[in-house]
Formats: sequence, C-alpha cells, structure tokens
Amino acid sequence: MSASDKKQQRKAEMAESLTQRQQKEQADALAAKRQKTIYTAVGVVCAVAAAALLVWNGMNSRDHGKDVAATVGGVDYSVADLQYYYVLARNSAYSQYQQFAQMGISLGYDPNISEGEQWYNEEEGKTYADSFRDNALTYLQQTAALCAEAKAQGHTLSEEGQKIIDEQLAGIDLICAQNGMTRSSYFAQVYGNGVTEKVFVRNLTNDVLASEFSEVHEKGISYDEDALKAYYDEHPDTLDSYDYRIFVVDGTAPTTTDAEGKTVEATDEEKAAAMAAAKEKADEAVEKLEAVSRSDREKTFIEIAPDYVAEAYKGAYAVEGYSLQQKVLGSTLSSGGAAASSWLMDSARRAGDVTAIETTTGYQVLLFLDRYLVNDPTVNVRHILIMAESPADDPQGAPTQEAMDAAKAEAEALLEEWKSGKATAESFGALADEHSDDGGSKGNGGRYTYINKGDMVGVFNDWIFDPARQPGDTGLVCHNGEDANYYGWHVIYFEKSEEPSWKGTAIQAKQSTDQTEWVNGLTEAMEAAAVDGMKYVGVASNAVPTPSATPAESAEPEESPAA
Repeated sequence: MSASDKKQQRKAEMAESLTQRQQKEQADALAAKRQKTIYTAVGVVCAVAAAALLVWNGMNSRDHGKDVAATVGGVDYSVADLQYYYVLARNSAYSQYQQFAQMGISLGYDPNISEGEQWYNEEEGKTYADSFRDNALTYLQQTAALCAEAKAQGHTLSEEGQKIIDEQLAGIDLICAQNGMTRSSYFAQVYGNGVTEKVFVRNLTNDVLASEFSEVHEKGISYDEDALKAYYDEHPDTLDSYDYRIFVVDGTAPTTTDAEGKTVEATDEEKAAAMAAAKEKADEAVEKLEAVSRSDREKTFIEIAPDYVAEAYKGAYAVEGYSLQQKVLGSTLSSGGAAASSWLMDSARRAGDVTAIETTTGYQVLLFLDRYLVNDPTVNVRHILIMAESPADDPQGAPTQEAMDAAKAEAEALLEEWKSGKATAESFGALADEHSDDGGSKGNGGRYTYINKGDMVGVFNDWIFDPARQPGDTGLVCHNGEDANYYGWHVIYFEKSEEPSWKGTAIQAKQSTDQTEWVNGLTEAMEAAAVDGMKYVGVASNAVPTPSATPAESAEPEESPAA
C-alpha cells in the first residue's frame, strides 16, 4: 500500500506487510501488551480455545472452593477466586509455550507435565505450580487495586467491556456445544476448585473493568512541549528519522526434490556455503561502492543493486526508488533489526557510508544517506485494499481491465455498505478486518497512524494529504502499479491530522512508563497476603471433575466481594 511497502519486503525479502508502517504498528502493539497489567485476552481466550485440550486436573471443587485463599485490601478471596487467576497464569505460560514451540524453541514450562512436578526454580524449591500461585495473587492484587480506583473515580464497565464478557461466554457456549458439555461441566473441567459460572463471571467482570480503566487512564496522560523536547534530548537515536538505501544478497541454500517428489532440505554444509557465497557478493558490492566518491555512491548503488539480488527482484531493483528508505523513524529501525539499526544510528555515521550486515538469510548492503528530526504533521487513516487479480497464466503480470473493474466494483460496494450502516471509524475497521487484502493493517481495523507525507504510494499519499481533507472523509483511489508492484483499489477513511511521528512515539513511551508507575503505586498500596487456603489453589488430586458433572454436583462457593 505505501511507497515503502516492498521496501519492508526487501528487508526480509519475503515479509508479508505492505508498508513500513506495519513494523511500527506491530512494535507499538507489542510494547502496549508488555505494559498491560491485566491479561484477560491471553488467559481467557486460551482457556476458551483450548478447552478440549487443557483439562483441569484440579482439586475436587466440593472440598475447598469456599476456603479463603488470600486477603487483598482487607477482603477475603476464596480458593475458587484464586483459581480463576491461577488458570490465567497457567494459560499465559501455555500461550508462550505454543508460540516458541512453533519456532522449534523449548521453554522450561511443559504443559504435558503437571506443573506441580516440574521446577520453575529448583534452587529455591519452587515449582511451576508455586509460580502460577504467586502470579495469581499478583493478578488479583492488581485487579482489586484498579477496580477500587475505578470506583473512586466513578468509572463503570462500558458497553464495549460488557461485550467482551458476552463474547467470552458465547465462545464457551460454542466449546460446550462441540463437546457435549454444559457451562457447569465446562468450568469444573477447565478451571476446577469450585469455579462456577458465577465465580467466573464475577472475576472476569472485575478483570475487564480493571483493564479498560487502566487503558482509559493511560490514554489520558498528556505532556507539554518542554517534556517532549526533554524526552527527545534523551532519546535522539530512536526519535530521529533516517534515509538510506538497502538491498539483500540472498544467502539461503535451495531445497531439492527426491525421486518420490519429496522436498529435501539443504545440508548444514550447503547452507554454510550459500551464506559464504552471499558474503563474498555483499563484500564485492561494498568494495564497488567505496571505490567511487561519496557523492557518486547513491547513483552507483542504484546501478549495481539488480546484479546482487535474487532473480525475482532484479526487475524491481531496476526502478530507482525501489531500494530507497526515507523518513524511517529510529524506533521503527530498532524493531526491524538490531545490527542494521545500530549501524545506521551510530553518531559517527556520515552520508555515503556503506556496509554489509549479516542476517539469518543473507546479507544486507546498506548506504547511509541522512539523519534528521521530522517535525512535519502526520495523519491517521484506515483503509481497505481490494487487489485486482493477476492473469492465471502470469501471476506476476498486470491484471486485465476487467479484473481492475471487478476490484473497483467490490471497493464501491464496501463503501456503500459502510455508508448504509453505522458509518463510524469502528464499523469501517470491521469491514477492513473482514475484506482488506493489506496484510499490514488487516486485523488492526485497517488503521495506520502517524503517516508522514511520502510514506504511502502516490495516489494514496495525495488523497490523505489533500489540504482540504477533514476527519470522517472517505474516498476511493486506484493504484496501477506505478510506484509499487500491485494493482487494485483503496477504500480510505480519514481519521485525523496528528502530531509529528517522533512526538507520537515519545508520548506513547512516556505514557507507558508513567502508567506502569501509577499501576505499581496502586498495587503496592493494596495489601495482599496468601493464607492457608492458598495451598489448595492449583493442587492436583485424583478427584477430577468430568464432562458429565451437572450443576447440582458443583457446589457454589461463598461469594467474595467484587474488587
């Protein structure tokens, strides 16, 4: 979608994003997740999605669900309440296990072994069950502290918050229908230890309330110009913008096919040889660039790039602007690769400097052009990309006029559908998540923030930076592959003009830090202590509830006051 879409592909050669903006959005999202104090989404979604797999082998709920497990802020909480948070902690670990397992990385936690039978810290004599109990109490302490502050500030659960709760219960109902279970048997089997629907909903409600109040508070933190300037003075590397050129010398060894048609992976020796060959080519390219004057290096870079990239990219690199990266914020560079960012951000860097940097798949050849602070205003937009289909006999070729007309018709229909509905930013985002072909913004409501002038492809850039543009404006623009290798139509929703991107990054970073301090202060002021009943939280026994349990067979624990 943007002028930098395939530039990001060039950094990884096969990245899925259409814009460099995606890297920033992903980095921002990850940073926000790290700062969140409540893990509702991770815990509950994992519980719902894996209900048929993660069967709780917990203590018989009829024995100790009512026992007091902890006191928080002078309020007693039952074993069943702590069990809710224990499962959040366990499912968070399970989610991490899955993510790393997909990359072939083994973490300490193994969900196939009872958490009480595997060490979290053997020197301290602490098992994963002990760790999950500690985390459960911390989760509850934070939730109680935030809910208490929300009550003091007059903040109540929003309609969106209630929708989250309703959707979680609907997801549980779906799991129940698929597995012949009732809600009662679901909670007994997945949570155990007296967690009934009433206990679950009470704690989930507090959990969601705490999370949304925390988010409202963070968004409300503001800073004056002096504070932002002081932050810039402390972090110029990540807040400056950079211009440079880049191409990648492929260092992957090709796979082969055996007599049976099965793929044969390259041997370690073949992989090492491919990387060595890539290094030799990259070093050669650097030598050619260093052999000419600094003023001529950009011209030479453009000329030689097609000679060193993979065959599929030679045509693309023949276009002068293809290797160019402009106004790349330092924080985006940091999220894209430590070696390249360190080199580009070096205070000794001068225009015309060149280098070759090893990656996992080859070598990046970089030419440094400039570094500066961008104070131009930016914009926030949402969009839906409808790609035109390429000819069946030429997947890389330009689509026919008929295909372009079909893409336009689909784009027009989506815009009309939006106009006939609620016609809000959120409803536009819902359509983008369902229909957009832009992998960089689909799933994020089609949204891109802090867009600099020139970040996006020409026709898109011209529309969003039209001086007459107003919040809520919509439009259709056609892209014919002139400055990026794709064809189709954009449905655009203009949200608003925004601060320069460096200020947005500074604000977000400061908000994150200040929010963490605020939450920690509230939490530390909320006294919390485990009591004797905590020993029953997460404890396995032979009395395992089964899917055949009925509501009458599950004892309802005493109700703990809402935080």
